[in-house]
Amino acid sequence: MNNDNLNKLKKSFPKIIDISGRGEFFNSSVLIPLILIKEEYYFIFQKRSKNISQAGEICFPGGKIDPAIDKDSQETALRETYEEFSIRKEKINIIGRMNTVFSPIGAMVDGYVGILNIKDLQEIKINISEVQYIFTVPVSFFEKNKPEKYYVNIKAHPSIIDSNGKETLLLPYDELNLPKIYSKPWGNYKHSIYAYKYKEEVIWGLTARFIFDIIEILKN
Repeated sequence: MNNDNLNKLKKSFPKIIDISGRGEFFNSSVLIPLILIKEEYYFIFQKRSKNISQAGEICFPGGKIDPAIDKDSQETALRETYEEFSIRKEKINIIGRMNTVFSPIGAMVDGYVGILNIKDLQEIKINISEVQYIFTVPVSFFEKNKPEKYYVNIKAHPSIIDSNGKETLLLPYDELNLPKIYSKPWGNYKHSIYAYKYKEEVIWGLTARFIFDIIEILKN
């Protein structure tokens, strides 16, 4: 590399820092909706339909980022909210963006906190093909109640075994002359998972992580 290329490099560093390899992950975006009820703000949650992936789980409205449709992840969150809640973006006041939440199973989720400018929940018309029902929880509940904390163990596997017992090598450690340790699963990363219990519902995973982060912002 000569000085000319070095100068080009200096000018080409990203102005906005992002995550390397983001395109290799499942990228999605959610709206974290708030509604004012009797002078107190509530989160609005949805329970996913039984006919879609992660059926029966509690989450916020959102979905996969589609660059062909969405100019950015905020547009994704607004589009998905309309598809699931029938609430147009004109009735949503985005007040801030959260840090991207990363899942070690291969997902990155952008989160936007938005106030729904609606009179009551009756204005929300859920898409029953994606949403079983919605419910609200006051923000104060999460301020007063810490989440339960659990863990899962994450390891890297150099191969996969299909349902027929056939092994497919993903990382050719011998060909690459890598240390023998990489011929077997390695790593011992303990990933934390938060869970909030509210009445009959369990709010956990990435959804709980967003809530936890919001409460930390409020505390600080």
